[in-house]
Amino acid sequence: MSDNTASSKPRYLPIDRKQFFLDPLDVDRLIAEDHPARKIWRVVEQLDLSRFASEVRAVEGVAGRPSHSPQVLAAVWIYAFSKGLHSAREIARQIGYEPGLRWLTGLNPINHHTLSDFRAGQGEALRELFEQVLAMLTMKGLLTLERVAVDGTKIRADVGKKSFTKRDKIADHLKLAREHLDELERQESDEQVTQREKAARQRAAREREQRLEEALAEIERLRAAKKDNKDKEPQASSSDPDAAFMRLHDGGLAPAYNVQVSVDGAHGLIADVTVVNDPQDGQQIAPAMERLKQRWGNYPPQALADGAYTNLGSVLEMHERSIDYYSTWTGRNANAAGRGKQRHADYERDNFGFDAARNEMICPQGQRLAYHHKTEKKGRELYVYQAAAEDCRRCAARRKCCPNLNLKNGGRSVSFALYDAAIEAFDAKMKREEAQAIYKKRAPLAEFPNAWIKTKLKLRRFATRGLDRVQCEAIWAAMTFNLQRMFRLAPA
Repeated sequence: MSDNTASSKPRYLPIDRKQFFLDPLDVDRLIAEDHPARKIWRVVEQLDLSRFASEVRAVEGVAGRPSHSPQVLAAVWIYAFSKGLHSAREIARQIGYEPGLRWLTGLNPINHHTLSDFRAGQGEALRELFEQVLAMLTMKGLLTLERVAVDGTKIRADVGKKSFTKRDKIADHLKLAREHLDELERQESDEQVTQREKAARQRAAREREQRLEEALAEIERLRAAKKDNKDKEPQASSSDPDAAFMRLHDGGLAPAYNVQVSVDGAHGLIADVTVVNDPQDGQQIAPAMERLKQRWGNYPPQALADGAYTNLGSVLEMHERSIDYYSTWTGRNANAAGRGKQRHADYERDNFGFDAARNEMICPQGQRLAYHHKTEKKGRELYVYQAAAEDCRRCAARRKCCPNLNLKNGGRSVSFALYDAAIEAFDAKMKREEAQAIYKKRAPLAEFPNAWIKTKLKLRRFATRGLDRVQCEAIWAAMTFNLQRMFRLAPA
Protein backbone atom coordinates (compact mmCIF):
# COMPACT_ATOMS: atom_id res chain seq x y z
CA MET A 1 0.00 0.00 0.00
CA SER A 2 1.21 3.56 -0.80
CA ASP A 3 2.67 5.81 1.97
CA ASN A 4 0.31 8.59 0.84
CA THR A 5 -2.78 6.69 1.83
CA ALA A 6 -5.20 9.04 3.71
CA SER A 7 -5.65 8.47 7.42
CA SER A 8 -9.11 7.53 8.64
CA LYS A 9 -9.08 10.30 11.30
CA PRO A 10 -9.95 13.83 10.04
CA ARG A 11 -7.76 16.77 10.99
CA TYR A 12 -9.25 20.24 11.85
CA LEU A 13 -7.92 23.72 12.42
CA PRO A 14 -7.57 24.27 16.19
CA ILE A 15 -9.40 27.16 17.92
CA ASP A 16 -7.63 29.05 20.72
CA ARG A 17 -9.88 31.77 22.17
CA LYS A 18 -7.45 32.69 24.94
CA GLN A 19 -4.81 34.12 22.65
CA PHE A 20 -4.29 37.84 21.99
CA PHE A 21 -4.01 39.57 18.60
CA LEU A 22 -2.73 43.03 17.75
CA ASP A 23 -4.72 43.85 14.63
CA PRO A 24 -4.33 47.15 12.79
CA LEU A 25 -7.59 49.07 13.02
CA ASP A 26 -8.73 51.99 10.89
CA VAL A 27 -11.12 53.80 13.27
CA ASP A 28 -12.61 55.92 10.53
CA ARG A 29 -13.72 52.78 8.65
CA LEU A 30 -15.60 51.34 11.62
CA ILE A 31 -18.82 52.83 10.21
CA ALA A 32 -20.09 53.65 6.73
CA GLU A 33 -20.09 57.17 5.28
CA ASP A 34 -23.87 57.48 5.70
CA HIS A 35 -23.93 56.10 9.26
CA PRO A 36 -26.16 58.06 11.71
CA ALA A 37 -23.19 58.66 14.03
CA ARG A 38 -21.42 60.67 11.29
CA LYS A 39 -24.54 62.76 10.69
CA ILE A 40 -24.87 63.50 14.40
CA TRP A 41 -21.20 64.44 14.65
CA ARG A 42 -21.44 66.84 11.70
CA VAL A 43 -24.32 68.63 13.44
CA VAL A 44 -22.65 68.73 16.86
CA GLU A 45 -19.48 70.19 15.32
CA GLN A 46 -21.52 73.21 14.21
CA LEU A 47 -22.90 73.91 17.70
CA ASP A 48 -21.38 76.06 20.42
CA LEU A 49 -20.91 73.93 23.53
CA SER A 50 -18.64 76.33 25.40
CA ARG A 51 -21.29 76.64 28.13
CA PHE A 52 -20.57 73.04 29.14
CA ALA A 53 -16.86 73.80 29.51
CA SER A 54 -17.49 75.91 32.63
CA GLU A 55 -17.49 72.75 34.78
CA VAL A 56 -14.24 71.36 33.34
CA ARG A 57 -11.40 71.45 35.87
CA ALA A 58 -8.64 70.08 33.63
CA VAL A 59 -7.01 73.12 31.95
CA GLU A 60 -3.82 73.68 30.01
CA GLY A 61 -0.71 74.13 32.14
CA VAL A 62 -2.22 72.44 35.20
CA ALA A 63 -1.65 68.84 36.22
CA GLY A 64 -4.56 66.44 35.88
CA ARG A 65 -6.15 64.01 33.45
CA PRO A 66 -7.85 65.64 30.43
CA SER A 67 -11.65 65.58 30.27
CA HIS A 68 -13.83 64.29 27.49
CA SER A 69 -14.94 67.14 25.23
CA PRO A 70 -18.58 68.32 25.41
CA GLN A 71 -18.90 67.65 21.67
CA VAL A 72 -18.06 63.96 22.16
CA LEU A 73 -20.37 63.58 25.17
CA ALA A 74 -23.26 65.37 23.46
CA ALA A 75 -22.86 63.26 20.31
CA VAL A 76 -22.72 60.08 22.38
CA TRP A 77 -25.95 60.93 24.22
CA ILE A 78 -27.85 61.91 21.05
CA TYR A 79 -26.69 58.75 19.30
CA ALA A 80 -27.53 56.65 22.38
CA PHE A 81 -31.05 58.10 22.57
CA SER A 82 -31.54 57.35 18.87
CA LYS A 83 -30.68 53.72 19.65
CA GLY A 84 -33.09 53.60 22.61
CA LEU A 85 -30.29 53.64 25.22
CA HIS A 86 -30.90 55.67 28.38
CA SER A 87 -28.75 53.92 30.98
CA ALA A 88 -25.33 55.51 31.47
CA ARG A 89 -23.92 52.16 32.59
CA GLU A 90 -25.18 50.39 29.47
CA ILE A 91 -23.81 53.12 27.19
CA ALA A 92 -20.41 52.92 28.91
CA ARG A 93 -20.44 49.16 28.35
CA GLN A 94 -21.42 49.41 24.67
CA ILE A 95 -18.72 51.99 23.99
CA GLY A 96 -16.36 49.03 24.09
CA TYR A 97 -17.87 47.29 21.07
CA GLU A 98 -20.73 49.20 19.36
CA PRO A 99 -19.30 50.62 16.10
CA GLY A 100 -21.07 53.99 16.20
CA LEU A 101 -20.06 54.65 19.80
CA ARG A 102 -16.49 53.43 19.18
CA TRP A 103 -16.18 55.83 16.23
CA LEU A 104 -17.65 58.80 18.15
CA THR A 105 -15.31 58.26 21.11
CA GLY A 106 -12.26 57.36 19.03
CA LEU A 107 -11.99 54.09 21.02
CA ASN A 108 -11.60 56.07 24.27
CA PRO A 109 -13.60 54.54 27.15
CA ILE A 110 -15.98 56.82 29.07
CA ASN A 111 -17.16 55.79 32.52
CA HIS A 112 -20.83 55.93 33.47
CA HIS A 113 -20.31 58.67 36.07
CA THR A 114 -19.06 61.06 33.40
CA LEU A 115 -21.96 60.19 31.11
CA SER A 116 -24.53 60.53 33.88
CA ASP A 117 -23.20 63.89 35.08
CA PHE A 118 -23.23 65.30 31.56
CA ARG A 119 -26.76 64.08 30.83
CA ALA A 120 -28.45 66.04 33.62
CA GLY A 121 -25.79 68.04 35.44
CA GLN A 122 -26.01 71.29 33.43
CA GLY A 123 -29.63 72.06 32.69
CA GLU A 124 -29.13 75.65 31.49
CA ALA A 125 -26.38 74.65 29.08
CA LEU A 126 -28.55 71.85 27.72
CA ARG A 127 -31.49 74.21 27.16
CA GLU A 128 -29.16 76.55 25.28
CA LEU A 129 -28.00 73.61 23.15
CA PHE A 130 -31.61 72.73 22.35
CA GLU A 131 -32.24 76.32 21.28
CA GLN A 132 -29.24 76.17 18.95
CA VAL A 133 -30.73 73.09 17.28
CA LEU A 134 -34.04 74.95 16.91
CA ALA A 135 -32.22 77.89 15.34
CA MET A 136 -30.55 75.51 12.88
CA LEU A 137 -33.94 74.06 11.95
CA THR A 138 -35.34 77.55 11.47
CA MET A 139 -32.49 78.52 9.15
CA LYS A 140 -33.23 75.43 7.07
CA GLY A 141 -36.87 76.51 6.78
CA LEU A 142 -38.14 73.52 8.73
CA LEU A 143 -39.63 75.54 11.62
CA THR A 144 -42.16 78.31 10.93
CA LEU A 145 -44.26 78.50 14.14
CA GLU A 146 -47.32 79.56 12.14
CA ARG A 147 -49.32 76.75 13.71
CA VAL A 148 -48.49 74.70 16.81
CA ALA A 149 -50.17 71.72 18.42
CA VAL A 150 -49.76 71.08 22.15
CA ASP A 151 -49.99 67.62 23.62
CA GLY A 152 -48.88 65.79 26.73
CA THR A 153 -47.85 62.25 27.54
CA LYS A 154 -47.22 60.49 30.84
CA ILE A 155 -43.84 58.80 31.33
CA ARG A 156 -43.15 56.67 34.38
CA ALA A 157 -40.86 57.96 37.10
CA ASP A 158 -37.89 55.93 38.33
CA VAL A 159 -39.56 55.10 41.66
CA GLY A 160 -41.90 52.44 42.95
CA LYS A 161 -45.29 52.85 44.55
CA LYS A 162 -43.93 51.70 47.90
CA SER A 163 -41.64 54.73 48.11
CA PHE A 164 -44.70 56.92 48.73
CA THR A 165 -45.25 57.38 52.45
CA LYS A 166 -47.04 59.74 54.83
CA ARG A 167 -45.61 62.74 56.61
CA ASP A 168 -44.86 61.09 59.98
CA LYS A 169 -42.87 58.27 58.43
CA ILE A 170 -40.90 60.65 56.24
CA ALA A 171 -40.15 62.81 59.29
CA ASP A 172 -38.82 59.74 61.14
CA HIS A 173 -36.60 58.82 58.18
CA LEU A 174 -35.35 62.41 57.97
CA LYS A 175 -34.37 62.35 61.64
CA LEU A 176 -32.39 59.13 61.13
CA ALA A 177 -30.78 60.53 57.97
CA ARG A 178 -29.59 63.65 59.82
CA GLU A 179 -28.19 61.56 62.67
CA HIS A 180 -26.36 59.36 60.15
CA LEU A 181 -24.92 62.41 58.38
CA ASP A 182 -23.71 63.89 61.68
CA GLU A 183 -22.04 60.60 62.53
CA LEU A 184 -20.27 60.48 59.14
CA GLU A 185 -19.00 64.04 59.52
CA ARG A 186 -17.59 63.29 62.99
CA GLN A 187 -16.04 60.03 61.89
CA GLU A 188 -12.30 60.14 61.30
CA SER A 189 -10.74 58.38 58.32
CA ASP A 190 -8.95 55.11 58.99
CA GLU A 191 -6.97 52.69 56.90
CA GLN A 192 -10.08 50.85 55.69
CA VAL A 193 -11.93 54.05 54.65
CA THR A 194 -10.12 56.47 52.37
CA GLN A 195 -10.85 60.19 52.27
CA ARG A 196 -12.50 59.74 48.89
CA GLU A 197 -14.81 57.00 50.18
CA LYS A 198 -15.72 59.11 53.18
CA ALA A 199 -16.61 62.06 50.94
CA ALA A 200 -18.75 59.80 48.76
CA ARG A 201 -20.65 58.48 51.78
CA GLN A 202 -21.24 62.00 53.08
CA ARG A 203 -22.47 63.13 49.66
CA ALA A 204 -24.94 60.22 49.49
CA ALA A 205 -26.19 60.98 53.00
CA ARG A 206 -26.68 64.67 52.17
CA GLU A 207 -28.58 63.77 49.00
CA ARG A 208 -30.89 61.48 50.96
CA GLU A 209 -31.45 64.20 53.56
CA GLN A 210 -32.33 66.66 50.78
CA ARG A 211 -34.78 64.23 49.14
CA LEU A 212 -36.57 63.67 52.44
CA GLU A 213 -36.78 67.42 53.08
CA GLU A 214 -38.25 67.88 49.61
CA ALA A 215 -40.74 65.09 50.28
CA LEU A 216 -41.95 66.87 53.42
CA ALA A 217 -42.28 70.13 51.48
CA GLU A 218 -44.26 68.31 48.76
CA ILE A 219 -46.68 66.89 51.34
CA GLU A 220 -47.28 70.39 52.75
CA ARG A 221 -47.94 71.66 49.22
CA LEU A 222 -50.40 68.84 48.59
CA ARG A 223 -52.15 69.59 51.87
CA ALA A 224 -52.59 73.22 50.92
CA ALA A 225 -53.88 72.32 47.45
CA LYS A 226 -56.41 69.68 48.52
CA LYS A 227 -60.02 70.56 47.76
CA ASP A 228 -61.70 67.27 48.59
CA ASN A 229 -60.90 64.12 50.57
CA LYS A 230 -59.34 66.30 53.26
CA ASP A 231 -59.41 63.36 55.67
CA LYS A 232 -57.07 61.39 53.39
CA GLU A 233 -53.45 62.06 54.29
CA PRO A 234 -51.34 63.05 51.25
CA GLN A 235 -48.21 61.05 50.47
CA ALA A 236 -44.94 61.77 48.71
CA SER A 237 -42.08 59.63 47.46
CA SER A 238 -38.99 59.55 49.65
CA SER A 239 -36.92 58.65 46.56
CA ASP A 240 -38.29 61.24 44.11
CA PRO A 241 -40.51 63.85 45.81
CA ASP A 242 -41.37 65.50 42.47
CA ALA A 243 -43.03 62.37 41.06
CA ALA A 244 -46.82 62.09 41.29
CA PHE A 245 -49.36 59.34 40.68
CA MET A 246 -50.84 59.69 37.20
CA ARG A 247 -53.20 57.73 35.00
CA LEU A 248 -51.14 56.19 32.19
CA HIS A 249 -52.17 55.32 28.63
CA ASP A 250 -52.74 51.68 29.61
CA GLY A 251 -55.21 52.70 32.31
CA GLY A 252 -52.84 51.99 35.19
CA LEU A 253 -52.01 54.38 38.02
CA ALA A 254 -48.30 54.82 38.71
CA PRO A 255 -45.69 57.44 39.69
CA ALA A 256 -44.98 59.45 36.57
CA TYR A 257 -44.26 62.84 35.01
CA ASN A 258 -46.33 64.77 32.47
CA VAL A 259 -44.22 65.63 29.40
CA GLN A 260 -45.61 68.60 27.45
CA VAL A 261 -44.55 69.16 23.83
CA SER A 262 -45.41 71.97 21.43
CA VAL A 263 -45.14 70.73 17.85
CA ASP A 264 -44.65 73.01 14.87
CA GLY A 265 -47.23 72.58 12.14
CA ALA A 266 -44.86 72.82 9.17
CA HIS A 267 -42.97 69.51 9.52
CA GLY A 268 -43.97 68.15 12.94
CA LEU A 269 -40.80 69.23 14.75
CA ILE A 270 -40.79 69.86 18.51
CA ALA A 271 -40.58 73.61 19.15
CA ASP A 272 -40.77 73.34 22.94
CA VAL A 273 -40.69 70.63 25.59
CA THR A 274 -41.13 70.77 29.33
CA VAL A 275 -41.98 68.39 32.17
CA VAL A 276 -44.53 69.03 34.93
CA ASN A 277 -45.75 66.92 37.82
CA ASP A 278 -49.37 68.00 37.39
CA PRO A 279 -51.41 65.03 36.11
CA GLN A 280 -53.93 67.36 34.45
CA ASP A 281 -53.39 69.35 31.24
CA GLY A 282 -56.00 72.03 31.94
CA GLN A 283 -53.48 74.65 33.11
CA GLN A 284 -50.72 73.94 30.56
CA ILE A 285 -51.76 75.71 27.33
CA ALA A 286 -51.03 79.29 28.43
CA PRO A 287 -47.57 78.47 29.90
CA ALA A 288 -46.72 76.68 26.64
CA MET A 289 -47.56 79.82 24.67
CA GLU A 290 -45.45 81.96 27.03
CA ARG A 291 -42.44 79.69 26.57
CA LEU A 292 -42.80 79.91 22.80
CA LYS A 293 -42.99 83.70 22.95
CA GLN A 294 -39.94 83.87 25.21
CA ARG A 295 -37.95 81.76 22.77
CA TRP A 296 -39.24 83.13 19.45
CA GLY A 297 -40.32 86.65 20.36
CA ASN A 298 -43.96 86.21 19.35
CA TYR A 299 -46.94 84.01 20.05
CA PRO A 300 -47.85 81.49 17.35
CA PRO A 301 -50.81 82.78 15.32
CA GLN A 302 -52.68 79.48 15.62
CA ALA A 303 -52.74 76.72 18.26
CA LEU A 304 -54.41 73.30 18.48
CA ALA A 305 -55.03 71.20 21.59
CA ASP A 306 -57.41 68.47 22.70
CA GLY A 307 -60.27 68.88 25.14
CA ALA A 308 -58.11 68.17 28.19
CA TYR A 309 -56.48 71.59 27.74
CA THR A 310 -59.69 73.51 27.19
CA ASN A 311 -61.76 75.26 29.83
CA LEU A 312 -63.15 78.73 30.42
CA GLY A 313 -59.82 80.06 31.62
CA SER A 314 -57.73 78.63 28.79
CA VAL A 315 -60.08 79.92 26.10
CA LEU A 316 -59.93 83.42 27.58
CA GLU A 317 -56.15 83.26 27.99
CA MET A 318 -55.73 82.34 24.34
CA HIS A 319 -58.11 85.14 23.34
CA GLU A 320 -56.11 87.65 25.41
CA ARG A 321 -52.98 86.61 23.51
CA SER A 322 -54.77 86.94 20.13
CA ILE A 323 -54.08 83.28 19.33
CA ASP A 324 -56.53 81.50 17.04
CA TYR A 325 -57.34 78.49 19.21
CA TYR A 326 -58.95 75.21 18.11
CA SER A 327 -60.15 72.45 20.42
CA THR A 328 -63.03 70.03 21.01
CA TRP A 329 -64.58 71.84 23.98
CA THR A 330 -67.87 73.52 23.11
CA GLY A 331 -67.58 76.17 25.80
CA ARG A 332 -70.69 75.42 27.82
CA ASN A 333 -73.23 72.82 28.89
CA ALA A 334 -76.48 74.59 29.66
CA ASN A 335 -78.31 71.50 30.86
CA ALA A 336 -75.69 70.28 33.32
CA ALA A 337 -76.75 72.27 36.40
CA GLY A 338 -79.59 70.83 38.45
CA ARG A 339 -80.14 67.75 36.30
CA GLY A 340 -81.59 64.80 38.25
CA LYS A 341 -81.62 61.11 37.49
CA GLN A 342 -84.31 59.65 35.22
CA ARG A 343 -85.79 63.05 34.44
CA HIS A 344 -88.31 63.27 31.63
CA ALA A 345 -87.10 65.19 28.59
CA ASP A 346 -90.07 67.61 28.83
CA TYR A 347 -88.66 68.98 32.10
CA GLU A 348 -85.12 69.77 31.04
CA ARG A 349 -83.74 73.27 31.42
CA ASP A 350 -84.50 74.31 27.84
CA ASN A 351 -88.24 73.83 28.41
CA PHE A 352 -88.34 76.42 31.22
CA GLY A 353 -89.43 79.95 30.45
CA PHE A 354 -88.04 83.20 31.84
CA ASP A 355 -89.89 86.24 33.14
CA ALA A 356 -87.37 89.06 32.81
CA ALA A 357 -89.63 91.61 34.53
CA ARG A 358 -89.87 89.54 37.71
CA ASN A 359 -86.51 87.77 37.29
CA GLU A 360 -88.11 84.35 37.66
CA MET A 361 -88.02 81.05 35.79
CA ILE A 362 -91.29 79.32 34.88
CA CYS A 363 -91.50 75.54 34.76
CA PRO A 364 -93.64 73.62 32.19
CA GLN A 365 -96.33 73.24 34.89
CA GLY A 366 -96.54 77.01 35.39
CA GLN A 367 -94.80 77.09 38.76
CA ARG A 368 -92.38 79.97 39.34
CA LEU A 369 -88.79 79.57 40.45
CA ALA A 370 -87.42 82.58 42.31
CA TYR A 371 -83.89 83.90 41.90
CA HIS A 372 -81.68 82.15 44.46
CA HIS A 373 -78.04 83.13 43.94
CA LYS A 374 -75.31 83.83 41.42
CA THR A 375 -71.84 82.33 41.13
CA GLU A 376 -69.06 83.95 39.14
CA LYS A 377 -65.87 82.61 37.63
CA LYS A 378 -63.63 83.97 34.94
CA GLY A 379 -65.61 84.00 31.72
CA ARG A 380 -68.99 82.96 33.17
CA GLU A 381 -71.82 84.10 35.42
CA LEU A 382 -74.18 81.34 36.61
CA TYR A 383 -77.67 82.35 37.76
CA VAL A 384 -79.56 79.80 39.90
CA TYR A 385 -83.35 79.78 40.38
CA GLN A 386 -85.25 77.55 42.83
CA ALA A 387 -88.89 76.65 43.36
CA ALA A 388 -90.54 76.47 46.76
CA ALA A 389 -90.49 73.00 48.29
CA GLU A 390 -94.23 73.10 48.86
CA ASP A 391 -94.89 73.84 45.17
CA CYS A 392 -92.87 70.82 44.10
CA ARG A 393 -94.45 68.62 46.77
CA ARG A 394 -97.98 69.34 45.46
CA CYS A 395 -96.99 69.19 41.77
CA ALA A 396 -98.55 66.32 39.78
CA ALA A 397 -95.48 66.15 37.52
CA ARG A 398 -92.96 65.77 40.31
CA ARG A 399 -92.03 62.20 39.34
CA LYS A 400 -91.17 63.38 35.85
CA CYS A 401 -89.47 66.63 36.87
CA CYS A 402 -87.44 65.79 39.98
CA PRO A 403 -88.04 62.20 41.14
CA ASN A 404 -84.93 61.97 43.31
CA LEU A 405 -84.96 65.44 44.83
CA ASN A 406 -84.88 65.81 48.61
CA LEU A 407 -87.29 68.67 49.33
CA LYS A 408 -85.79 69.47 52.75
CA ASN A 409 -83.52 72.08 51.17
CA GLY A 410 -86.04 73.50 48.72
CA GLY A 411 -87.69 72.57 45.45
CA ARG A 412 -86.43 72.06 41.91
CA SER A 413 -83.64 74.39 40.83
CA VAL A 414 -82.44 75.34 37.37
CA SER A 415 -79.69 77.64 36.20
CA PHE A 416 -78.49 79.42 33.14
CA ALA A 417 -75.11 80.89 32.37
CA LEU A 418 -73.95 84.06 30.71
CA TYR A 419 -70.58 83.66 29.01
CA ASP A 420 -67.92 86.13 28.03
CA ALA A 421 -68.07 87.22 24.38
CA ALA A 422 -64.78 85.39 23.72
CA ILE A 423 -66.33 82.14 24.97
CA GLU A 424 -69.37 82.61 22.76
CA ALA A 425 -67.16 83.36 19.75
CA PHE A 426 -65.03 80.26 20.39
CA ASP A 427 -68.15 78.13 20.75
CA ALA A 428 -69.59 79.44 17.46
CA LYS A 429 -66.25 78.99 15.64
CA MET A 430 -65.86 75.34 16.64
CA LYS A 431 -69.30 74.52 15.19
CA ARG A 432 -68.16 75.47 11.70
CA GLU A 433 -66.90 72.81 9.30
CA GLU A 434 -63.72 74.66 8.43
CA ALA A 435 -62.78 74.84 12.13
CA GLN A 436 -63.38 71.11 12.53
CA ALA A 437 -61.19 70.47 9.47
CA ILE A 438 -58.35 72.45 11.06
CA TYR A 439 -58.77 70.67 14.38
CA LYS A 440 -58.50 67.26 12.72
CA LYS A 441 -54.87 68.09 11.92
CA ARG A 442 -54.09 68.08 15.64
CA ALA A 443 -53.85 64.32 16.28
CA PRO A 444 -51.34 63.36 13.54
CA LEU A 445 -49.33 66.48 14.26
CA ALA A 446 -49.17 66.48 18.07
CA GLU A 447 -49.36 62.79 18.95
CA PHE A 448 -46.71 61.56 16.52
CA PRO A 449 -43.65 62.93 18.42
CA ASN A 450 -44.88 61.45 21.70
CA ALA A 451 -45.44 58.09 20.04
CA TRP A 452 -41.99 58.24 18.42
CA ILE A 453 -40.26 59.10 21.70
CA LYS A 454 -41.91 56.16 23.44
CA THR A 455 -41.59 53.56 20.67
CA LYS A 456 -38.50 54.45 18.63
CA LEU A 457 -36.47 56.12 21.39
CA LYS A 458 -37.94 53.72 23.99
CA LEU A 459 -38.35 56.43 26.62
CA ARG A 460 -41.16 54.84 28.63
CA ARG A 461 -39.48 55.31 31.99
CA PHE A 462 -37.10 58.05 33.07
CA ALA A 463 -33.64 56.98 34.18
CA THR A 464 -33.13 59.93 36.55
CA ARG A 465 -35.01 61.39 39.51
CA GLY A 466 -36.12 64.91 40.29
CA LEU A 467 -37.97 67.36 38.07
CA ASP A 468 -34.84 69.20 36.91
CA ARG A 469 -33.00 66.04 35.88
CA VAL A 470 -36.09 64.53 34.26
CA GLN A 471 -36.48 67.77 32.32
CA CYS A 472 -32.97 67.24 30.92
CA GLU A 473 -33.87 63.73 29.77
CA ALA A 474 -36.93 65.10 27.97
CA ILE A 475 -34.78 67.71 26.20
CA TRP A 476 -32.32 65.04 25.02
CA ALA A 477 -35.24 63.03 23.64
CA ALA A 478 -36.79 66.06 21.89
CA MET A 479 -33.44 67.10 20.43
CA THR A 480 -32.81 63.56 19.15
CA PHE A 481 -36.28 63.44 17.59
CA ASN A 482 -35.72 66.79 15.83
CA LEU A 483 -32.35 65.76 14.43
CA GLN A 484 -33.69 62.46 13.15
CA ARG A 485 -36.51 64.33 11.43
CA MET A 486 -34.02 66.83 10.02
CA PHE A 487 -31.90 64.03 8.52
CA ARG A 488 -35.01 62.80 6.68
CA LEU A 489 -36.36 66.20 5.62
CA ALA A 490 -33.09 67.89 4.69
CA PRO A 491 -30.36 65.29 4.16
CA ALA A 492 -26.91 66.80 4.00
